[in-house]
Amino acid sequence: MAYPFRLHGRNVIVTGASGGLGRAMTLRLIRHYGCRVLGIARSREKLEAVARELGEYGHQFEYMIMDVSVRESWKALAEYVRSGGFDADVIINNAGILPEFAKFGMYSPEETERCMALNLNSVIWAAEEFIPVFERKTGTAIINISSSDALCPLAGTSLYSASKAAVKALSEAMREEYRGRIYIPAVCPGFIRTDIMRGQRYDVSPAVRFVSMPPEKAARIILGRADRRRSRIVLGFDAHFMSAAYRIAPVWSVRFFRLVFRVSGLVLFKDIF
Repeated sequence: MAYPFRLHGRNVIVTGASGGLGRAMTLRLIRHYGCRVLGIARSREKLEAVARELGEYGHQFEYMIMDVSVRESWKALAEYVRSGGFDADVIINNAGILPEFAKFGMYSPEETERCMALNLNSVIWAAEEFIPVFERKTGTAIINISSSDALCPLAGTSLYSASKAAVKALSEAMREEYRGRIYIPAVCPGFIRTDIMRGQRYDVSPAVRFVSMPPEKAARIILGRADRRRSRIVLGFDAHFMSAAYRIAPVWSVRFFRLVFRVSGLVLFKDIF
């Protein structure tokens, strides 16, 4: 018997809902799938802008100011759900950060801790708090946004690659552990035109922007495939190319992309070499 999950009409928690992919998914969930969304982010101003953008659909959106990198915040959110504040069926772990391109030894302990807290620990904490809630219901899901870096690690993104690879592995293991009870896909997108690059000291290359996917298109693909219960969702030419290259030649593919960064001459990658 197929697991009875569909996105239509669900109550969805979206982290990082104030901008980029999170905002695009929030808008599509509400307008196209008729969902109610609880948007999570740190900026009240940006969340209020999303509410205004929804216009006549605004009654289907509420928000909570929360830092997903803080463990206690997840306990408070879960208690809000358990107490009836928002009858969640789905959580989309979208919030994350891409540290600046650099060699591993150049990251400070604070940068390392923040990257792991935002990208990985928040996903672990979400699972710890919401699996007990979702197991008591039908048609629930924990949708984790990983990255193409989880399919092929890139020199200069050691922290990011490690955190997103862990999210992918965690999702795929939990998918089998909770098969038939909770839908848990791993989403591995390539470059998306969002502000995740805000951590870079240098301007992003026009070439990178050229291969990047608009967040609205990414949201449409991700949610469409999730609605069809795909176990792994890979999107973007760059993500598919990285995945295929790494499967064929796991050592040489990583060296190839390092060479591409090096010969590009882009200042964005100058601290890798």
